[in-house]
Amino acid sequence: MPHYALTCYDVLFAIFEYLENLEESWYDYDPSTQEASSWYSRQLAWQSRSTLASCSRVCRAFFRPAAALLWRNVDDVSHLIALLKSTPLLLMEPLASHSEPIDKALVKSAYLPEQASRALQYAWRVRAIHGHRRRSFSHGKYWELPDWTQGQPLFPQLRYLRWTMDFAGGDKLLELLSPSLRSLHLIFPKPFASSTSPSDAAGEPQEAFVRNLVRQIALKAPALRYMRISSGGARESWFQSVGEFAQLETFEFHRSACEEATALPLMQPLAALRHLQHLQLRLPGNSPHLAPHAFPSLQTLTLDATFSPLHAVPAFLSSVSSCNLRSLSLLNCQCVSLSPSTELHEVAEVMRSKFSSSLRQFTLELHGVSHDHVESQPLTKALGPLFSMPHLSDVHIRMFPGVVAINPSKDDLKEMAHAWPNATRLELSYLRHPSPLRDLVDVSRRCTSLMELVLPGINASAEEMKAVLSMPDPVAAPNLRSLNLFDDGSCSVIPDPERLAKCLDRLFPSADWRTPRGGEEAWAETVQELVRLRIARLYGGGSM
Repeated sequence: MPHYALTCYDVLFAIFEYLENLEESWYDYDPSTQEASSWYSRQLAWQSRSTLASCSRVCRAFFRPAAALLWRNVDDVSHLIALLKSTPLLLMEPLASHSEPIDKALVKSAYLPEQASRALQYAWRVRAIHGHRRRSFSHGKYWELPDWTQGQPLFPQLRYLRWTMDFAGGDKLLELLSPSLRSLHLIFPKPFASSTSPSDAAGEPQEAFVRNLVRQIALKAPALRYMRISSGGARESWFQSVGEFAQLETFEFHRSACEEATALPLMQPLAALRHLQHLQLRLPGNSPHLAPHAFPSLQTLTLDATFSPLHAVPAFLSSVSSCNLRSLSLLNCQCVSLSPSTELHEVAEVMRSKFSSSLRQFTLELHGVSHDHVESQPLTKALGPLFSMPHLSDVHIRMFPGVVAINPSKDDLKEMAHAWPNATRLELSYLRHPSPLRDLVDVSRRCTSLMELVLPGINASAEEMKAVLSMPDPVAAPNLRSLNLFDDGSCSVIPDPERLAKCLDRLFPSADWRTPRGGEEAWAETVQELVRLRIARLYGGGSM
């Protein structure tokens, strides 16, 4: 029978794993958010870990599977280091290896105190060190590892590491690294210049310190797949050694809003990485001259163009040789030139010519204050080539009020529904020209896979309502789960909330409606009526 193959450890591990909450995704962390979980989630996590700790004290058979889960993900290892240092130093030479859990025979033969043996068992189980968002007090002197632990990785199964950097913490970081490491997130507190320098690094320039650190990381963790840098003043050009990570698949460089990009020297080594699939960084002002066949494996690309002219975007996209780019995000594009519409059209044309068959997701953010004498052009004309890409399924267009050179129209939604029939998510986050109600009927008929929809606003005037009633019975869109108005109803036309609610309920019967915060009263009443109609339908009252 299959269950005969299960050991006691396997069974208990599976049972204890049900006590654990779902782990937080490594990619969801961001130091700007401070905490990745709500208070309620943290409380549940504390309760589950407390239960596991109790299980580990029941008996020896319970200890190993419970400890494996308790020490799989840790925030800080300073207490573990303190435990190693708190025992008398009885070893005359470094421990040969602890790639397996330490048993009593090893303790006896190596004269290793039982307390230190237990600490090494904990260290052997650590898979992720999440670290604190601020500089850890563990960078102090007492954090230093005992001499007898040298020669072998302290955490031989470590795969994920997040570390808050300063001069004092560089050597400590290298001591934690293991060839098993796959994901590394380095946080440089702002300002990085205020980090205190220890005596052995006094006077060492920050740039030389970081460059040397990256080279050492490449030697210690050659199989690294994911690297994320949260900059607090550290510059992109200091990380040119990233080209030594031959297996790197994801590279993200996050800067604060006011920091200008210096990514130009970093482009060449990144472009040469054969396995790089995901890239996020701030685009430099000058277009880089890259070798042929740059970025051959790129699948997702996120460019922040805060300090770059809009014409630098198509120049960079033209250098990407990958045929598998499926996601492109252009953030903070500045429409401040004399011809933003032409430049935006060039961006769309490059996208159509190079990525038409592979691209599925596209995000565009337009910022800046347009020149007074620039002639306004329709949004659909500026993005014209995109309407020849029918495979696009996830489109987000966000435009801030100062961008007057690009003019949305009330027909945007209708044209996009015709162009992208396979759309699953469509976001039109800009003011001016709310979408006519009759176009929503067209969307429900054409975009049957649509799950999320954000409209500039909605025009449910008496004329629109009359036009909808004169149409054939509309086709319901059962897959739509979310419909929101960017203006929260402030610029929308809703003379009859109850009538609009009945129409939307018929079009989108499965949508989850949420009352907007601070929205206009008419839209809030519409949402309340939609919720009432859905409850009545779900509980057998039928449509009202």
